[in-house]
This record gives sequence, C-alpha cells and structure tokens, in this order.
Amino acid sequence: MIRLAIWFLVVLGLAAAAAWLADHPGAVTVRFQAFEIDTSFAALTLIFVLIAAGSAAAVWLIGWLRRDMPVFGSNQVIKRQRRGFKMLNQSLVALSAGDPKLARTLVERAEVLLPPQPMVHLIAAEAATRSGDFVAASKRYSELEDTEDGRLLGLRGLLVEARRTGHENEALRIARLTFEENRKSPWVLKTLFALEVFAGNWREAEAALDKVSKENLLDKPQIAQHRGAIAYAEATELKLKGDKALARKALKKAISHRPAFTPATVALARLELGDNNAGRATKIISDAWAKEPHPTLAAAFKELDAQESAVDWLKRVRTLVKLSPDHPEAKLLLVDAMMDAGQYEAVKPVLEALLKEAPSRAAWQYRLALAHVLKEDPDPIETALKHASDGAHWQCGECGFQPKGWSPLCSSCSSFDSLEWSARPVVIKPNQAFEADSTIALLADNPAR
Repeated sequence: MIRLAIWFLVVLGLAAAAAWLADHPGAVTVRFQAFEIDTSFAALTLIFVLIAAGSAAAVWLIGWLRRDMPVFGSNQVIKRQRRGFKMLNQSLVALSAGDPKLARTLVERAEVLLPPQPMVHLIAAEAATRSGDFVAASKRYSELEDTEDGRLLGLRGLLVEARRTGHENEALRIARLTFEENRKSPWVLKTLFALEVFAGNWREAEAALDKVSKENLLDKPQIAQHRGAIAYAEATELKLKGDKALARKALKKAISHRPAFTPATVALARLELGDNNAGRATKIISDAWAKEPHPTLAAAFKELDAQESAVDWLKRVRTLVKLSPDHPEAKLLLVDAMMDAGQYEAVKPVLEALLKEAPSRAAWQYRLALAHVLKEDPDPIETALKHASDGAHWQCGECGFQPKGWSPLCSSCSSFDSLEWSARPVVIKPNQAFEADSTIALLADNPAR
C-alpha cells in the first residue's frame, strides 16, 4: 500500500511538472557554427527524455539477447550446464549402482553439455573399465592426464592399466614420472616403492622407502622390517653374483634392522661356513637360537658338521637346546637327535611332554615312528595324527598362501614382505599391499591400495 502511494505521488509530480512546462514552455536557442536552432525548453526536455528512454531500451535489449537469446544466451548456457551436471551426477549414481553401461551413456551426454571437465574423463574411464573396454579406458586416462587438475588421476589410471596388462616396466616409468611431479603424494610414494620392489631394484626401493618414512606413511617398526627385507633380497642377488663381501655386509644390515630375521641369519651363517668359518657360523646360529628357535636354524646347525656321528650330533643338539630349553622347537630338535641316536626309551618322556604342550603334526609323526620301534599300538596315534595341526609355518598375511620358505615377494599375490612365521593361522588383512587401486576412489587421494 505504501509503495502504491509512493508511485502515485511520483506520477502526480511528473504530471504536475509536465503541465507546468506546458504553461511555461520557455525558449532555447542553439547556435553551432552556421546553424541555429530555436525551440522551447519543454520540447528540448522531451527530446532528452526520449533519448534516455531509447538508450535504456537498447541496453535492456542487448542484455536480454546476451542472457536469454536461444543457444548463445548466458542463461541458456547455464541451463545447459545444469542439465550436464545433473547427468554427470546421475552417471556417478549409475556407476555406484553397478550399471556401467548406463553410466557411460549418461556421461557421454553430459560431456556434450559441459565445458572440459576432468570428472567427465574419470567417470567415463571407470565406466569403460567396468564394462571391459580397457582401450577406451586408457584413452580416457590419457585425456585426463592432459588436463591440469586431473593429471595425477590420469597418470594413476594409466599405471593401473599398465599393471593390469602386465607391462610392469611401463608402470614403473609412469610411477617415476608421477613422483617427479607429486613428491609428497602418499599413493605415489607407496606405489613407486611397490613397483621398485617388484622389479627387483633394491637400491631404488630403499630410496623410495626413505621417502615413505620421511612422510610418516608407515610406522617405524614396519619401516625397519621392510629395510631388513630389502637388504636380504639385495644380499641374495650379490651372493649369486659371487660378491660375498658385499653380500655379507648386506646380510648384517638386514639383521641390524630385523634381529630375529631367520632367513638373513641362516644365509649369513652359511656364508661364513662356506668360507670355513665354522666357529663364527656356530655363534651366529646360537645367538639367533637363543632369541627365537626356528627349524631353519636347526637345519643350518646340522650343516655345520654334516659328517658327524649321531651321538656327536646329539651332543651338539643338547648344547644348543640349553639356550632355550622350554621352547617347542628346541624339544622337537632334541627328539629328532635322540631318535637318530637310537635313545628310544629316553626320548619317550620328552616326546610325551612335547605332545601335551605343542601337539603338532611333526611331533605326532615322531610319536608314530617311536610306537613302531617300541611295538606299541599305532592306531590311536594315527587317529591323532589325522587331526594334528601343521605347527608353525610361513603364511602370507595378504592372501593366506603358505610357502615352504620366506621370500621378499609372495609367490601367490606378489605382496612384498608379507610372509609371517606363526604357529597359528595368520589373520588375513584387507589387501594392504601397495597396489594402485580403483581410480574412482582417489577423488580424495586416499588409496584403499
């Protein structure tokens, strides 16, 4: 109501001003060089009003054309982009719902309506991958690599595709290139480390691990464990090349990082034994046995004097067992030596105690052999043997594979340093091996991996 009253007053004022001008038109003379124009002030005012109104109309028309003109108007562009973003969101929903075909259709339509968007290439690449069209996925990742904001994701996608097709050298090249551009990205550092390990580039892998450690991407115990594994792998290669001095140095480095690392300890002892340093090899094995008895240590201890009699072997075993007399592996080694020496009656109480404490398959096999020697009924022992556990063993913490010995890479899933020695089944963790996981999950640069 107030606004209506104000408008009424404004119109009334304009009408009064127009009426006053009509009654008092005045006179205006305009001279310009040889021209002279005589008119009234009222007419001149009307001309200025008409010019102002025409200018305002022209400005409005130009603004309308820029905003609402079909196809090229800014409002039309905004509406078109809104439709494009809506389709882009729908494609992401379709992808999450497991319909890559629909997602691919929607993202291609969105691409027509939108200006260049890294997200378009990312969703299209993921949809193509899930549809099995890896060629189209690689093309999309290449286009994503060419964008400023999506270069890291594009490189990551190309790396995933290179690994999927078995082109590990190409994957390593891409990882190194990505590292040069993104030196602090957790995914880049972990992936580069994994690929250097997979390629057997132990020096480069250690350098990558240094960067991983510097960025605190792994805890200190795990870093030390990996350093020991890398040093052991490097020592193995040096030994194969005949460079015993550097191999010995690398093995000592591995043990310094992982004091209870049996593979490195045994390798160092065998290296010393090969150089006729039996005393030094004996000390290496004895020190390791005192920390943690292990069947591999027992086998290496046997190799120190392969020509000795069974009685002498038993004497050496008793000396070693004293370092850790209550450990099941120590008792099992003592049982083995006593059986070899023919001390069947004496071994029986030792074996019975072992079966109560750690009834492994190996212990029951010794018990069955003893029953045959002592002419005892083997049936209950064979029944127990069928249900006996395998005892301690190597097992991959990533895939559960149980190899016969330790190696830097799991022969089943290629995970690095994932083999653990345990008397119990290792709890399988979610895949934490350094893999380049689904790129679509990398929008926050958070590898699952």
